[in-house]
Amino acid sequence: MPPKSSSSGPSGFTKSYLLAYNTLNLAAWGTCVTYAATLLLSGTDLPTIFKRTYSPLLLATQSLAILEILHSLAGLVRAPLMTTAMQVASRLLLVWGIMYPFGGDILGAASRKAQLGDYAYLGCVAAWGVTEVIRYGFFAITLSGNTVPEWWTWLRYNTFYVLYPIGISSECTLIFQALAPAANISPFFPYALTVILLVYIPGSYILYTHMIAQRRKVMRGKSKAN
Repeated sequence: MPPKSSSSGPSGFTKSYLLAYNTLNLAAWGTCVTYAATLLLSGTDLPTIFKRTYSPLLLATQSLAILEILHSLAGLVRAPLMTTAMQVASRLLLVWGIMYPFGGDILGAASRKAQLGDYAYLGCVAAWGVTEVIRYGFFAITLSGNTVPEWWTWLRYNTFYVLYPIGISSECTLIFQALAPAANISPFFPYALTVILLVYIPGSYILYTHMIAQRRKVMRGKSKAN
């Protein structure tokens, strides 16, 4: 969550709140990634990784992001409302609308054998988790008044080139896998998910180009400063 610029940046209670919010998210996402990686490296099967990391850990951690929409609406941060809402909505759809009702169908929990959905879930955890550790860490350091190391800034504005495609492709895979079981809830649910998949095409382009523009602005500013 980017704080406002220093000339009109947060102060007092707002600054303390944003620092606490970003630090909490840094710790939560760091726990998600570390726990999932530890299970994977220990040879735990993918369906079990889903069962152990999804609820309540990932579910609660990702649900915290809904506050970012409120922060943008309230003017606490300078993050664009539309891009913030798009990203948060897509994540909430995945954790509440796909993983929650269809975990046993598309994530191998029933068969105890890894399915395509299990790999997509792991892709989401990796892409979301690493991205958020870097992002929330960046903002926490900034809000604490310290100088962000150049290597952390580089990670903040460059790793999305790889992580974003991994995250988007994993999300779309999970939504596609949920089309069949969604019909058991409502005959209209698969059509709604199909529309969402179609929305991902322009939505992904908007978010990706927004991040590229952010990177260009920051990297250009750093090159001029040097």
